[in-house]
Amino acid sequence: MEYMYFLLAIVGILFVQFFRSQRAAKQRLIRQLEAQWGQIPDREYEDGDLRKIARFYERCHKQELHRLYLDDITWNDLEMDEIFMLLNHTQSSVGEETLYRMLRMPETETATLVERDRLARFFTQDPVLRLKVEMALHGIGRGRRLAFSDYIDLLSRQVPQNNLVHYLGLLALLVSVILMTIQSNYGGLMLIVVIAFQIITYYRQKAQVEDLFVCVANVVRLQLCAKEISELDSVKEFHSYQNTLQRLADALEPICRKSKAITMGKAMSGSPLDLLADYAKMIFHMDLIAYHQIVAKIRQMESTVWETFNVLGQLECGLAIASFRQCLGQWCEPQLWTAAVGERLSLHGQELYHPLVDRAVPNSVCAERSQLITGSNASGKSTFLKTVGLSTVLAQTIYTVPGQSYRAPFYQIYSSMALKDDLIGGESYYMVEIRSLKRILDRGHDDLPVLCFVDEVLRGTNTVERIAASTQILKSMTTMNILCFAATHDGELTYLLEDHYDNGHFSETITEGDILFTYRWHPGRAVGRNALQLLGLMGYDKFVLEQARDMAERFDRTGIWSVYDES
Repeated sequence: MEYMYFLLAIVGILFVQFFRSQRAAKQRLIRQLEAQWGQIPDREYEDGDLRKIARFYERCHKQELHRLYLDDITWNDLEMDEIFMLLNHTQSSVGEETLYRMLRMPETETATLVERDRLARFFTQDPVLRLKVEMALHGIGRGRRLAFSDYIDLLSRQVPQNNLVHYLGLLALLVSVILMTIQSNYGGLMLIVVIAFQIITYYRQKAQVEDLFVCVANVVRLQLCAKEISELDSVKEFHSYQNTLQRLADALEPICRKSKAITMGKAMSGSPLDLLADYAKMIFHMDLIAYHQIVAKIRQMESTVWETFNVLGQLECGLAIASFRQCLGQWCEPQLWTAAVGERLSLHGQELYHPLVDRAVPNSVCAERSQLITGSNASGKSTFLKTVGLSTVLAQTIYTVPGQSYRAPFYQIYSSMALKDDLIGGESYYMVEIRSLKRILDRGHDDLPVLCFVDEVLRGTNTVERIAASTQILKSMTTMNILCFAATHDGELTYLLEDHYDNGHFSETITEGDILFTYRWHPGRAVGRNALQLLGLMGYDKFVLEQARDMAERFDRTGIWSVYDES
């Protein structure tokens, strides 16, 4: 009897310790969420994380080929992976996969964007409810090996199997117990044999479906999160989401009831009950039986699972947008509209800045027609293009623009900037570049106008043909439904295209032993060059620089290149 008391005391201590650790973990989570709100996310990404997160976008893109999206070239040119990481104040795989999809697929109507803005403002104004929603979403967790969306797809493709073998095993256990009451020796021996058989077959069959148990656990976490959020005390502005989540949680309840046999257990969690549950599953095969029942059910409820995923993902994106706005300096809501056929294209932005640039210099743009940007090396041309492009993407995705104001119609967004040779495909830089430009021109006759950003047009070929082809390509864009921002070092283009493009430039101040950039956009064409000064500042041979300067001056006077002064 004393041993029994001792055992009960040990079990009691374990339970108390378990619940204390659970409460401490909850308090740590609360402190963590409060400290991270409105701050730059400090998450570290491992190799392959972004490819995994992109899987939901890839799935949606295949299903909605008509939808506007950012292609890989534009995504990489605008450094959108870094922007995603800056925005990724999410607590689960559901949230980050939805956020990534949101950034890859800009909207072309205001209704969805206005609702995203309303949700973000709501979370900003109600920090108590926001914290409760974040904690509920944190319970979903992040997938390690696969994207959350891939787990749902994988589970929905499974074919249910018959549970007859497992039921026969349970019957054998029952017969063994009954036999023990009649013939204890034979019954006990049979019970040992049946238990051994059950354990061996359990591990053999579980090895085949154990990875799929994770899929079931994910669906359960979706349902539990939906139920928890639906039951929170809130205000009427949030009731529509709660009502939807309540409906979805109720619909998924039958699956989650069956899944308890799968999700309970895991002795490593530290709970004594979980330890006992693990042994029970080995003997009675409860989780294997439940799994096959769930597979049969999930095929009928796949749309409900996806709807739950999407609603919870929207909530997480609302939280991410709200937190992003808090960590920005100045930001604004964009003014967007659908351009009428034949409408003159434009883009107006006041004090726009790039959120990835430390102490970024803001610039304003008033583009009533296409823009040709010139300026010295490192003066800020490429960053300016990226800033305007990013502003448009953020305006049409999260309804938030870093800057004072932004006004423009909805655009398709394309760029041709940071291109590279395709070594695997065996294509030169020039071939990659002309393919990149062609994809923009191919969209030029669509009803939805194109906003494009081109850095150094046709830099991969010789000067004469580059200027001739660049002139005609850029000119042709102005006859299409395209608003183009192009940066170039070819000053000739500013004269050849002055009837079609407005000129703007970036400049610098050369001082003794230094060069100072203002990073400010100015109207008109650039008049200075700094390539040779930069070589000098980097310590290049003075004789080489003098000879190069003489060659440049001779060319300016005569229009002819010559190595020697023939005057």
